[in-house]
Amino acid sequence: MCGMENGQWIQRHLSELAESTKIDGKIWRASYTEEDGIGHRMFRRWIEEAGLEWREDVLGNIYGRLPGRRSGTILLGSHIDTVRDGGRYDGAAGVMTALAVLRDLKAAGYEPEYNLEIVGLVEEEGSRFASSCQGSCAICGTLREEDLLEKDSDGVTFLEAANRAGYHPERMEEARRKDVLVYLELHIEQGPLLEQQKKQIGVVENIVGIATYDITITGEQNHAGTTVMALRRDPVVAAARLIDQVTDEVMENSPGGTATFGRVDTDPGMLNVIAGRVHLLLDMRDKEEERLRMREAQLFRRLEALREQGFGAEAVRTQWTPPVAMDPTLVKDIHAAAEAEGLSYLHMNSGAGHDAMVFGKLLPTAMIFIPSQKGISHNPMENTSTEDLEAGFRVLRRVAMLLSAHEYCLKG
Repeated sequence: MCGMENGQWIQRHLSELAESTKIDGKIWRASYTEEDGIGHRMFRRWIEEAGLEWREDVLGNIYGRLPGRRSGTILLGSHIDTVRDGGRYDGAAGVMTALAVLRDLKAAGYEPEYNLEIVGLVEEEGSRFASSCQGSCAICGTLREEDLLEKDSDGVTFLEAANRAGYHPERMEEARRKDVLVYLELHIEQGPLLEQQKKQIGVVENIVGIATYDITITGEQNHAGTTVMALRRDPVVAAARLIDQVTDEVMENSPGGTATFGRVDTDPGMLNVIAGRVHLLLDMRDKEEERLRMREAQLFRRLEALREQGFGAEAVRTQWTPPVAMDPTLVKDIHAAAEAEGLSYLHMNSGAGHDAMVFGKLLPTAMIFIPSQKGISHNPMENTSTEDLEAGFRVLRRVAMLLSAHEYCLKG
């Protein structure tokens, strides 16, 4: 195949997937829902049309396989779930590009030394179950039985939702893979750097660490008109000061770090009532684990200061994912592939979490980024051009062929 044919194929199938899995006109493939099932059936059809071997594991991770002559697998993939009202490229672009690579190699009669497989992973986004990455954790053997009891917003556990969809995560050991030699993930950047610097390929060196918190600040509910300011214990004011302090600390002392208060709710939430309680969700990220721990300690000290002022103030850590460095040899291979294809590239960090963080703790792992127009992601306006999809395809194909060669894996 030549020209833009592969990029066009990827773009066309991403559009078909998006249009087929909308709810009230909005894309949302939450794990184990009807829309998720539609997506799985579409991927199965496309995998089989490509002449590849298809299978699903007990969690619903979906595979396509081009068998090699030897044992051991080079795994290419990303996730197939989306955030609510998301875009068509996040996650799915990586799976579809990997499928395009194996489809192209199969059509060319390529016979790898090691198995080449694509994987569409379950529940990376955490849009239904907040802890996220259950699919990749099962493959790596790090999913726990207690993780299956996590509930969604409707009180349905992960286990219940999976069972209703026909999967059996209680048999999670069957999903564990011990044959995977390398994991490689192509993903849209979800940020503006590649576009701003006019680069076609991002060579990812590190994925930032992520810490998330469920914070509750309680004060004294009272009448908004009759309670003078000096006598108030207003948790909304305390929360506003906390937000300001945490944000300023990151900007002053953590270059490249982030702090996001993604949700702020007041109770009872009425115009003429001083709230009695504020609930906040905080997401903190940094490429250095030590600095992330220092920021957590600072957060807890600030909450202690609020308690000393007479407020109730508690934070529950809901996620701790340390930063993960990509495999240096694979980083060099991606760099070399971009050069060989005549594509411009940028060495960079990932500010978003990915399944590659799970794999990267156990085996050689790397990521390839392609541009997101205007840096937009987790948004219906998310867009990546056909040209950039084609560029990502070319780099992924070249690296996949290198990794599946017997001589390369002997060196590894």
